[in-house]
Amino acid sequence: MKIAIVKPGIPMEIVLNKESRRKTPVIVAIKGKDREFGEAAISRSSKIPSQSYMYLRELVGKSLNNPVVEQYLKRFPYYKLKSDAHTNELVFDHDSETNYTVEELLAMILKKAREYATDFAEQSVDAAVITVPPYFTQTERRAIKRACELANIKLLQLMNDNTAVALNYGIFRRKDFNSTGSTYLFYDMGSQSTTCTIATYNVVKTKENGYVEEVPQLTIKSVAFDRDLGGLEFQIRLRDYLAKKFHEHHPNIDLFQNSKALTKLFREAERAKNVLSANNEYTAQVEGLIDEIDFKHRITREQFEHLCEDLFQRVKRPIEEVLNTTGITLVRIRRYM
Repeated sequence: MKIAIVKPGIPMEIVLNKESRRKTPVIVAIKGKDREFGEAAISRSSKIPSQSYMYLRELVGKSLNNPVVEQYLKRFPYYKLKSDAHTNELVFDHDSETNYTVEELLAMILKKAREYATDFAEQSVDAAVITVPPYFTQTERRAIKRACELANIKLLQLMNDNTAVALNYGIFRRKDFNSTGSTYLFYDMGSQSTTCTIATYNVVKTKENGYVEEVPQLTIKSVAFDRDLGGLEFQIRLRDYLAKKFHEHHPNIDLFQNSKALTKLFREAERAKNVLSANNEYTAQVEGLIDEIDFKHRITREQFEHLCEDLFQRVKRPIEEVLNTTGITLVRIRRYM
């Protein structure tokens, strides 16, 4: 997640976390009374994977029998999820005495986000605008609102994240637009989903307090998305491939029955994904993956692309959909972002 603050006289600043980074992993690791967030939580997740909660966004507002939840448990089989007997809310079975709803976990993360913002701004921050995917339903949006209430954060507005991207782009480029209008295409592949948006910018005249003023105007023409296409799915493909290669040498060991080993392999898969995006090969290796057995395997970019061939084929579909919906051709688009 990224956090931004707006202060008097300053349009917007990106908040840096305690590692001085602009982006913070959305994860909370809980052990006893201790809670870790961001990079610290990722480090701890290898030791307590079933109590380190991540990729929660797609679980918001879902019931236990939802296909999205079934896919989540397939990806991360060490989590224990159930339905609350009274509210039917999705609940993580943390230990024998404690359960957490998805909203409660998100509220913990939102509290930490506000803490980062407060420290950065050097003054209290108690209100926020939060971005959500454009495909979020009213049920999912109400769940985000409940998480804000639990975090004691005043929710000013829920904004579609694709709209926020287009708005942010336009705010700092007002001089680039005129009355004839300009068309832009925004493509965003995130960790869990992909969104494509066609937006237009033009300048309109408004009259206020007796004065005519030209102001920029943003219009979202079309949005398309694939809510299952993101960096996570590529990483899962790599993790499962590496687990298969380990199993070929150790057929009596099932890594999917060992949460710590699976988490180690998941983190190594992320490193492999990042390296293969710029290099032709990578040697994945994990010391002491399980039962003091070291793992090492070389994978090429060609193998990676073959593993994810169907995913790569889906990359262009949101673009095709927004173009078909609007009837706009590629030559009319001024810039691709």
